[in-house]
Amino acid sequence: MYREKIYDEAIRRIKARRLAAQSQQEQRTDRIYAEIPETAELDRQLRSACMAVLRAAQSSDAQNRITQIERQCTEADRMLRQLLTLHGYPADYLDTQYHCRKCDDTGFVQGKPCECLKHEIGLVGAEQMNANSQLSLCSFARFSLDYYKSLPVEQYQIMERIFQQCRKYAAEFDPVHAGNILMIGGTGLGKTHLSLSIAAVVLEKGFSVIYDSAGNLLHQLEQEHFSRQNGSEDTLSMLLDCDLLILDDFGTEFDTSFTRSMIYTIFNSRINAAKPMIVNTNLDKNSLQEQYGSRILSRLFSACIMQFFGRDIRMQKSLRQNQS
Repeated sequence: MYREKIYDEAIRRIKARRLAAQSQQEQRTDRIYAEIPETAELDRQLRSACMAVLRAAQSSDAQNRITQIERQCTEADRMLRQLLTLHGYPADYLDTQYHCRKCDDTGFVQGKPCECLKHEIGLVGAEQMNANSQLSLCSFARFSLDYYKSLPVEQYQIMERIFQQCRKYAAEFDPVHAGNILMIGGTGLGKTHLSLSIAAVVLEKGFSVIYDSAGNLLHQLEQEHFSRQNGSEDTLSMLLDCDLLILDDFGTEFDTSFTRSMIYTIFNSRINAAKPMIVNTNLDKNSLQEQYGSRILSRLFSACIMQFFGRDIRMQKSLRQNQS
């Protein structure tokens, strides 16, 4: 994965957005010209005035001439907008409605990348990294609390509360205030399903989300770190910059000095930048403390901790299928 490819795709999307906005403006203009013929003449005057300004700039009396043209433009624009509102249209109906008002969908402001381009780069990078995940298979609608009904009442209520907390987290998500979540519990208790359900909702909101197992991501980071290929910092940059990072199966990765260093870098950088994470693990608190030590765990336990209960849902589903 190279940043050039991600950048090129982001630029392509920004350009397509600009062309779409211009096409929509042309369609609105044709409609208004047909419905309110007077607007065509006013619009023609405004276009002619733009050319007149260029010619006036080369004349000996440039400043006075330009001032006069600007007054005419202001009056023509006022009359045009007044006509639109009189016929029930917004005053800016004939303006090109760009998605980003800062850069007019060019991707740049004064030669520097606009925030919309940076955001699009994050989305493209996240999409590519999530291409092989199970995002499409999980949703809150597919999550069933029926698998927890055999639990003691207190534990069932905890699982019910976790489900509602995850739905609220997704519904109200914003990258600044969302906070971190640590999901703890045995295999097959719904941690991955709820994480992916959150991811699906957050992606629909237009935020960048990266989801993968900790083992896969750390393996990729290690390969890139020790290779000499261009763009070897791409994965780490995206892990640090994405709006939401979800690390699944934390604790199953190979324990080396490199992976420990990367885990601390990721946790520390994102927490210091107030960028949210969701971390899932099959290990309990004692095992996490033993495996990672206080340096990493102090960062990890600053999250909202969700303790999962129950029996392996995959096994329950398999038993139900065999019985039916």
